[in-house]
Amino acid sequence: MKEEKIEVKKTLISIVAVAFVALMIANVYAPPTIPPPTIPPPTFCGPQCPGFTPGFWKHNIKVRLGLTNGAYSAFEGGPRDGEKLTDDLMDAGLAAINTALGAMGVGPFTFEQLLAFLEGPGWSPDRTNTANWFNKVAGYGPF
Repeated sequence: MKEEKIEVKKTLISIVAVAFVALMIANVYAPPTIPPPTIPPPTFCGPQCPGFTPGFWKHNIKVRLGLTNGAYSAFEGGPRDGEKLTDDLMDAGLAAINTALGAMGVGPFTFEQLLAFLEGPGWSPDRTNTANWFNKVAGYGPF
């Protein structure tokens, strides 16, 4: 009788161990869960010049916040070719983004929050969407 109980316990422990190992393997090889974006994507109409990368906007927000010794970038190509960004242009861009997103019930955002989105991983929709909002209000298409 005692031997049967021990055998049943061994069997149960073996089943639990195999199930645990199977779950661990499934979790290790599962694709990453991508959270829904915090900032929705903008919509673009008609043909437009390609926009600028998240790195372009990340650098310019850092300049605006005084987090880098660098200078503002200039637009290359398109409707604002050669125009250099300024504090006023960055502030106007942020205001335009917050107005558009406010109409969608999202935001408002600060430069610090948008910089955090731009510093996210490359696959992050928030990173792409943030860059494309700046592209949109500057008159460019998506990057």
